[in-house]
Amino acid sequence: MKLSTFVTISSVILLLGALVAGQTIRYIEKENQLLDVDYQGEVIRDLRYGEAERNLYDLYLPEDTSSEKASHLILFIHGGSWMAGDKADGEQWSRNLAAEGYTTASMSYTLLSETTTTNIALINDEVKAAVAAIKDKCAEIGINLTDMAINGFSAGACQAMLYGFKEKDSSPLPIKFIIQESGPTTFNPEVWRGSNITDILKSALHLDGTTEDYANWVSMFSGQLVTPEMVESGDADAIWKSISPYTYINQDSVPIVFAYGSLDLIVPPESRNILEIALDEAGVTYDSFVFPHSGHGLKLDISRNQQFLDKVHEYCEKYF
Repeated sequence: MKLSTFVTISSVILLLGALVAGQTIRYIEKENQLLDVDYQGEVIRDLRYGEAERNLYDLYLPEDTSSEKASHLILFIHGGSWMAGDKADGEQWSRNLAAEGYTTASMSYTLLSETTTTNIALINDEVKAAVAAIKDKCAEIGINLTDMAINGFSAGACQAMLYGFKEKDSSPLPIKFIIQESGPTTFNPEVWRGSNITDILKSALHLDGTTEDYANWVSMFSGQLVTPEMVESGDADAIWKSISPYTYINQDSVPIVFAYGSLDLIVPPESRNILEIALDEAGVTYDSFVFPHSGHGLKLDISRNQQFLDKVHEYCEKYF
């Protein structure tokens, strides 16, 4: 698939996300109040973890950097359909959890554009590089990080799950649990075509069931050349599975807390079912939150937002 086609497709996803957000704008301030806290720690911005332009992160230090809680890192990964977003999107989460005493960070990563190419696996490598850089930076300023949790929204939630499940034994910091909201769990084109996402989105993605379009779908997210013949033979399945977080779940996987909107028109709601089935089959601890009145942005169920935040704080206390 040509890069320009990928850009057009992802731009449509972003447009739909903006439409959903526009319908719920009056709730955003109310939801943000749930995360707003009196954070008195230091923020160190624009630290570098790699040579690429967007290889930057912001570090949020707890007020007491000598406490035991400060040895635990919580890293946020932003959403934006892999085409937009920034580390600033994780500021409220980072401030909230740093105010609880934890060391937190929010990272940017390379986006797909007309001048850059990336894919799910390469971003996963960037996450690992960010973790290593954060560990080293904290050591410089006297914080000995011992473990971490990973947090994300939408595309960032997908990357958080992929990293948390796939890199459990290779992460520079041991991973204790995952926090995610509205994250895709599979890149199986059949799931996306068969979901209840809007017809305009399906049209933009060209998910009409042909082997050529399925090949393009897998190619654009994996960064690998996939042909219609590979779709027909089943060889393409191994490629989309290699970037699908649920495929890395096993009996040794870390706990996860997650949330999905029942009215999500961006990410197939089936993502939650696929995730829960894999977790149940492996016997992994999890807490699942369904927002019955919300779409992708999880903005229309304020009480559920509070419950989710309370559970995240509970995970921090329990698993760190």
